[in-house]
Amino acid sequence: MSAPTDPVRLIADDYVARLAAHEPDAAQAIGFTDGPPLPDLSPEWLQERYALQGEVIARLDALDLEAGDPSLRAALRERMERERLLFDTGFTPRLVAGLATPIHHVRYAVEGLTVTADAAGEALLRRIEATPAATRQYIDSLRWARENTARFTGGGVAPVRQLDTLAAQVERWVDTDWFGTIPVDESVGDAPRARLRAAADETAGALRDLVALLRDELRPAAPTVDAVGAEVYPSMAAGMLGASIDLAETYAWGWAELTRLVAASHELATILGGSAGPGGGDDPVRAAAALLDVDPRYRLDGIPAIRAWLRTRVAETTAALADAFELPAAVDRVECVVSEASSGVVYYTPAPPDGSAPSRIVWTIPSGIPVAASWQEVTSVHHEGLPGHHLQFVVTASDPGLHPWQRHLCHIHGYAEGWAHYAEQLSDDLGLIRDPAERLGLLLGQIWRTVRIVADIGLHTGWAVPDGVIVPTQPWTPALAREMLERFALVEPALAAFEVDRYLGWPGQALAFRVGARLWTQAREARAARDGGAFSLREFHRDALALGPMGLDPLRERLLG
Repeated sequence: MSAPTDPVRLIADDYVARLAAHEPDAAQAIGFTDGPPLPDLSPEWLQERYALQGEVIARLDALDLEAGDPSLRAALRERMERERLLFDTGFTPRLVAGLATPIHHVRYAVEGLTVTADAAGEALLRRIEATPAATRQYIDSLRWARENTARFTGGGVAPVRQLDTLAAQVERWVDTDWFGTIPVDESVGDAPRARLRAAADETAGALRDLVALLRDELRPAAPTVDAVGAEVYPSMAAGMLGASIDLAETYAWGWAELTRLVAASHELATILGGSAGPGGGDDPVRAAAALLDVDPRYRLDGIPAIRAWLRTRVAETTAALADAFELPAAVDRVECVVSEASSGVVYYTPAPPDGSAPSRIVWTIPSGIPVAASWQEVTSVHHEGLPGHHLQFVVTASDPGLHPWQRHLCHIHGYAEGWAHYAEQLSDDLGLIRDPAERLGLLLGQIWRTVRIVADIGLHTGWAVPDGVIVPTQPWTPALAREMLERFALVEPALAAFEVDRYLGWPGQALAFRVGARLWTQAREARAARDGGAFSLREFHRDALALGPMGLDPLRERLLG
């Protein structure tokens, strides 16, 4: 995989090779064609991987300080340490959090695919047939975490709220025969169809066992308090960000940013006519949103119209980025999908390491309501697509100078979400936000991510709302967090409830967006100050992304040092 003269790359080679026997992404990253169909979710592998990460740390620390690739060394050292830190809190072994559990990732491995009469169809069938065993491995890991709860600083059982949420989700999968309704191409014969049916039935049985575990075994031992507490939270935040931050300073900055952004949204909404709009009451932002939602310039009726707008906007954005980025050819390999499946969010799924499927930008809309307003979703398209997640992913995956671990396996919330949120404001700087309505959508997205900062820190540390901010001083509650999302960012009530549950089950992750974007912006400003009139945005982006994914601590050192 690597030149034998670089000791850091050799350590990374060994690490990925050992992962490849248990994790399909690692196998694909190094070209193994006989990797496992699904990740190993067993407690044995959890413990073995923890020990392996410790070995990597020891080997890196034994090298001379100047030996090897400095960016790879910094990224690998930080990630091994912080992943072990997340294990020590108990978060990784007991992982039960909205949309982020191992069983969700098993579902994502087959979601959106079709069983076909070729090698790809056979590979998909193998994955579906492996799902019951993976589910039972996950059950075993949750039991192991409960039995070893004293080992973890945050305990070995997730809070009741998270157990109940996952149980309800999994129960819906069973009730709707989700795995049994995976699409099958008409060319597929009877034997593969029978295999799919048998695997779906076995999966349903395993999922029922998971629901029983969550409700009958774990729930009696689960904490009813959602917060991880002020002692555990800094470790969680550091693991999610790849950085140790001053939480008190970040909390104060979050409140200051929220005040600034809300004022800006009110000013812009008034310009848009919000003060006289229907349905907004005394809130000019809500009134302006009501006007824009019915404005024919932004209204999209029907899935074909939504899909056409999404494809056109992504194509136009790609063409407009040539001056600010060196775009790899693979940036055009992205599929725009509209799905009547969820609550109206846009998300991104990267292409697998072997390139067997394209990357996807997915816009989900509520079932039976195929109507959308583009003004508020433009910033989501920039976040998930270009210049956000899709661009960063393709640049990273296309760089032969990066180690396979960097290109495909180094996933850090602070880096990836920080870049994508930075990309939202960058889009406005580059003229991709076309009018005041789209700029209001941008502001609402920034407000949403800023509420995340203060709510996540407050809910988990117990710090009260301080004096002199835009809501009355009071203790934090989930209801207050939901109210702020609905009031300031116009988040729909059902999505706001889900968001807050996610903050409670995924401590620290909510900081990644705006805290990460803050670092990227600081780095660009520092580079511009250093270079003066010679500063090139294109060169800054090229040099920054060429470092590859890494935690925010080593990224800050590499970018600002």
